Amino acid sequence: MITASAYKGKDVGVFGLARTGLAAVEALKASGAHVHAWDDNVDRQKAAVPHADDLYALDFKTLDALMLAPGVPLTHPEPHTLVKKAQGAGVPTISDFDVFEAARAELPAHKTVAVTGTNGKSTTTALIGHMVAACGRPAAIGGNIGTGILSLDALPEDGVYVFEMSSFQIDLTRSFTADIAILLNITPDHLDRHGDMAGYVAAKRKLFDMQRPGAAAIIGVDDAYGAAIAAELGDRAVPVSVMKTAPSGIYVTEDGMLIDDRDGTATAVGSIAGLTVLRGRHNWQNAAVAYGAGRLLGFAPEAILAAFESFPGLAHRQEVIATIDGVRYVNDSKATNVDAAERALGSFRSILWIAGGRPKDKSFDALAAHMGNVKRAYLIGEAADAIASGINGHVDYIDCHDLAHALELARADAADGDTVLLSPACPAFDQFRDFEHRGATFRALVEGLMKGADA
Repeated sequence: MITASAYKGKDVGVFGLARTGLAAVEALKASGAHVHAWDDNVDRQKAAVPHADDLYALDFKTLDALMLAPGVPLTHPEPHTLVKKAQGAGVPTISDFDVFEAARAELPAHKTVAVTGTNGKSTTTALIGHMVAACGRPAAIGGNIGTGILSLDALPEDGVYVFEMSSFQIDLTRSFTADIAILLNITPDHLDRHGDMAGYVAAKRKLFDMQRPGAAAIIGVDDAYGAAIAAELGDRAVPVSVMKTAPSGIYVTEDGMLIDDRDGTATAVGSIAGLTVLRGRHNWQNAAVAYGAGRLLGFAPEAILAAFESFPGLAHRQEVIATIDGVRYVNDSKATNVDAAERALGSFRSILWIAGGRPKDKSFDALAAHMGNVKRAYLIGEAADAIASGINGHVDYIDCHDLAHALELARADAADGDTVLLSPACPAFDQFRDFEHRGATFRALVEGLMKGADA
């Protein structure tokens, strides 16, 4: 684990004891801190024994810092009760990234890469970590991708830590300095947490504000928000586009050729159109920013492209589960908003589309533009009516209520060459614990079809 001697003898409250919080408790304890851990969930309280301590009852004048889990609201829709209590007592609120930053001077020489954006963060984080390892340097990935960063083992000399950072995590962090900071894209998301779009954009922008002067910034400029941030950062920004040329940056042509124009020469690096795991323009963007990070880390272009070829992909992100009787089954359960579903719908043809869950976006009208790729939609969950309203008149659809029924009907309708695509455009919380549970359920159902086909 990562420890920070700066916290030795300090009293630190830790609120929120899921993976990030429990990793922080162990790391702070190992650092010599006095830890006061709490969660509103009783089972999680038990997991923190003997460090469990009711923070609501604790005198905060004894605390040096309060670490918050990413899901704890700092400002909107209103500050959490314990945030107000910390503010009243003058106690700084921090994240696990602040503890990591305090530990960096004690770690072997290393680099940090931080990836944020509305969509594609996990794939890009995993891709960069894979690339670093494939190019022969020690690598570790963590953060929002699912591993608390303080639970990582310290890397040997010349290692690269690759972190996925959500807007929630950036919002809570005070001092983390990424050597290479990456912004993929910004579309409306989590506005309840950040107040409005300006607050959401400001949270993303903060990643660059925390960097040291001159530190590298790689920024997707295919949306107006990213383009504005790149312009504000000036020469230290490397613009990346998959929609147009990006002077002094990196871009991908319409036919999938990766172009490096950082020095003004517009050098053709190689084609990424045939990368089956990195299918679609959104994945070309992921590859382009990963290429930029690889070059800044000193890797040769051919080594980077070879790493892309061997990248296995991530579960629940356009994950091909199986091909049965010529029909491909794809698990894109991580597509929890309209923008992510649009990306998947643009990556395949002849789609039998399973969508729905608990609605997060106010409108699903933007999905209508992609119905030319869809043969029929199979709608599930609380969002079924809202999605139907958005695509009505553009494609045939059936209200299936649940995932098993949707897959059953899609299987019956599918023909050789079709793709059955689970890309819900919604969070899973109406019928599943999370997107991973939903994706795992889909995988199990498809595996059941495979067994039936074998029989």
